Amino acid sequence: MRIGIFGGTFNPIHLGHLIVAEDIRENFSLERILFVPSARPPHKPAPELIDAEHRLEMTRLALKGNPYFDLSAIEHHRSGFSYSVDTVESFRSECGSEAELFFILGIDAFADINSWHEPKRLIGLCNFIVMSRPGFILEEALHFCTSTFGIRAEPGSRQIPLPNGHFLYLEDATPVGISSTLVRDRIREGRSLKYILPESVASYIISNGLYAEKRKF
Repeated sequence: MRIGIFGGTFNPIHLGHLIVAEDIRENFSLERILFVPSARPPHKPAPELIDAEHRLEMTRLALKGNPYFDLSAIEHHRSGFSYSVDTVESFRSECGSEAELFFILGIDAFADINSWHEPKRLIGLCNFIVMSRPGFILEEALHFCTSTFGIRAEPGSRQIPLPNGHFLYLEDATPVGISSTLVRDRIREGRSLKYILPESVASYIISNGLYAEKRKF
């Protein structure tokens, strides 16, 4: 079984997340993609983040109707900070050695992976799919892999060998000019959310009064 792991704060989840996930599912023939809202991310400032229960529910609503997308509350049920290495290890134990795991993230997040908890151990646990983002060049990841992890990468390669027989894949994601920051700003400005969020997520945000006020650090 080929399983994608798509983590993030999803604060809130939006159509951009769903579009790139569906592209990756199709391009890599993934049988499932697990969306994993981070409960207590160590890198995100707490005042910017709404309660994990809200983010879990919005993600659940957004995934309805796609039989290949599943919600995982694994980080919600774990105490302490939400470390990706712990999450991947849990999925590896749960899915067994026969499953191929693909960790999905953007090039901006990957460029900062050296600051993550036990990054070298994480790199050795699964395949990685690194997506392009505006302002970042995918090929920059080649130099990053070589200098940080000692991984050999040929210029122009989109499939880079990782430890333990895994690979890092560089993927040109469908360009979508939507971000969670944009969504939060539009909510505070009282602007329309049509064609930016699934309608069920927009309704949930409005009915619960989420993101209505800008929080100060």
